[in-house]
Amino acid sequence: MRQLYFHRSGLTQSDEASDRKLVSLVLDHAKKVIAHPSRPQVLKRDCFARVPFGEIAIEETLEENPILEEVTPETLQVEITEEKPFTCVTMIDASSSMSGDKHLLASIAVAVLLLEIQARDASVIVFSSKAQVIKKLSVEESRESTVLKFLKSQPRGFTNISLGLEEGLNQFKHFGAGKKKIGLIATDGRTTEGTDPIEVAKKYDFLVVLHLHGAGSHLEASQTMATHGNGICLEVETFDQLPKKLYDAVRLLARR
Repeated sequence: MRQLYFHRSGLTQSDEASDRKLVSLVLDHAKKVIAHPSRPQVLKRDCFARVPFGEIAIEETLEENPILEEVTPETLQVEITEEKPFTCVTMIDASSSMSGDKHLLASIAVAVLLLEIQARDASVIVFSSKAQVIKKLSVEESRESTVLKFLKSQPRGFTNISLGLEEGLNQFKHFGAGKKKIGLIATDGRTTEGTDPIEVAKKYDFLVVLHLHGAGSHLEASQTMATHGNGICLEVETFDQLPKKLYDAVRLLARR
């Protein structure tokens, strides 16, 4: 996978065969990271007439209809499990320091996100001196297409964390009105361009900061951002841990 990634990066023109193979390898690697692919479930109650295959809820039915003879398919209560709705905007540092192997590992992390969250409920943003929306919220798109777009977005420029957070909020404003502003940002905490991100972080309902350790990283800044974002900071000691840490973060958010 690594060899193919750097081979593709050196091409002057797009090679569809190489793109498809690389995306497939990225997704296969992401699947190995995920221990429990099913999303959290919620228990709901409905009537037998609409959901004939649900589990019959005897006590609840009798509470509303004490006389058993009067129970009908419309009043017979059943319990069913459904996937818990969960929306998340993920923002990933794409400054020049994130090039090469880091960018490849970040693509696996993106694939993990897409395997865990339904397409319409997920947004992916990369930020550096500018912010680029790779995948919009509330838009149906194949995992393969999103991963390929991420791979094509080459890291460059400085690190403007505020801009990344602002673009995340824009996704909720334009495509996720009424939803909880749940964000996940991968950064080393050090802003080299733009304003202090703290004021923007405060606008999130829950913000998970995946702090990327490394030369020049600023753990305290990441922790402060998470605190003001009503969330938590998870430390990524080495970059190859990023896909697994992002998986842990998504599972944590899904259970809120």
